[in-house]
Amino acid sequence: MKIRIVLTLAWCVGGTAAFAAPIQPNRSAITIALRDYLAKQGNFCLGKFDWPIDVSERDVQMGTRDAVQMPVLEKLGLVVSSEASVIRGTSATEEEIVLVRRYALTKAGEKFYLKREAVRTTADGEKTVHYGDFCAAKVSLNRLIRWDEPTIVGGYQEIAATYTYKITPAGWAHDEEIRRVFPMIDRIIRGERTLQLQQRFRFVGKSWVAVNAVE
Repeated sequence: MKIRIVLTLAWCVGGTAAFAAPIQPNRSAITIALRDYLAKQGNFCLGKFDWPIDVSERDVQMGTRDAVQMPVLEKLGLVVSSEASVIRGTSATEEEIVLVRRYALTKAGEKFYLKREAVRTTADGEKTVHYGDFCAAKVSLNRLIRWDEPTIVGGYQEIAATYTYKITPAGWAHDEEIRRVFPMIDRIIRGERTLQLQQRFRFVGKSWVAVNAVE
């Protein structure tokens, strides 16, 4: 069974919609667009946007992702922890001081924190823009598999291109414990050249340009 993952990253497209005659996509043009997109935006990142990251005893008891993942990153020298206290709300009107273990990036870890715009949308539709993320690998194009028929979105023609990829992981991403606590790292490494990713493109001017799936 083939699995699809949508690798979406921020890409701003300006200008006014100006759709005229249908443009027929071709393999060469889409391949060029994919290579350009992945060269600029093809970082596989972990959603660790804001640092330092605080982990409380309650987080440890609940087994949250940060509580499980941060100690492993610390063992590899990518983060360092210290004791701290923060004020957290216990209700709409009450607050308490909570002791936490605060994890900050080391010099080694800072090399993998890349400036990159990412938009997250909550279930209620609220959008949050982040401007950096902790990244574990670089993805490049292996092979364009197919693309769908163009559809009109906001006056522009758009297509979805499906492709397989090659991956260059950070050295620490091969660590067995890292791949256990970050299962998507394991999945994306194992899926090299076989796992299918998908990216949308919009025809702007004279070329296909990658669009963020969350605009």
